[in-house]
Amino acid sequence: MADYTTVDAVKAYLRITTDSDDTLLADLIRRACRIIDDHCARRFDSWVETRVYDATNAQITGHTLLLDADLLALTALTNGDGSAIDLAATILRPVNWPPYFGISLREGSGLNWVTSSAPGCAIRVTGTWGYAETVPEPIEHAAVRLAAWLYRQRDGSATDELLPRDVRDLLAPYIRLGLKSFGWASSEN
Repeated sequence: MADYTTVDAVKAYLRITTDSDDTLLADLIRRACRIIDDHCARRFDSWVETRVYDATNAQITGHTLLLDADLLALTALTNGDGSAIDLAATILRPVNWPPYFGISLREGSGLNWVTSSAPGCAIRVTGTWGYAETVPEPIEHAAVRLAAWLYRQRDGSATDELLPRDVRDLLAPYIRLGLKSFGWASSEN
């Protein structure tokens, strides 16, 4: 997972001119970025991965496979019976722009999502995952603000806030609509 800001950016924000807290700031940036990911239910970096889905659970609605993470580009798709699905027989949802939340099988393609009772026989989606190729500026700023806020809490002056209000406001438009009722896919590593 990538960090959404740098130690230098946080130091500039806090007006820190020494290097004595660089290690602490780097750790707080990592924490801030994971808090942002958790709060928004998505990642703002990009990565290539094959994710595995079971066609027997609620992630299938009609001809659409609902994804548990944002998809930027689809490179390969394997049905649960092990057969490769021609990408031309699919439609990424929403149509026209990423990140995509689902993959539909084209009407008239004759395809259906299938699975087998054999262990490991599941739908495999290979592609580039994430919200965008580059981190949006509001997310970068939220990471700076949150890391700075965490840094200021080091002296024990904690507040009851889980996140500062301005950070929550920056993140609000980026919160991924949840598919909590669906089983989460696993990753092949």
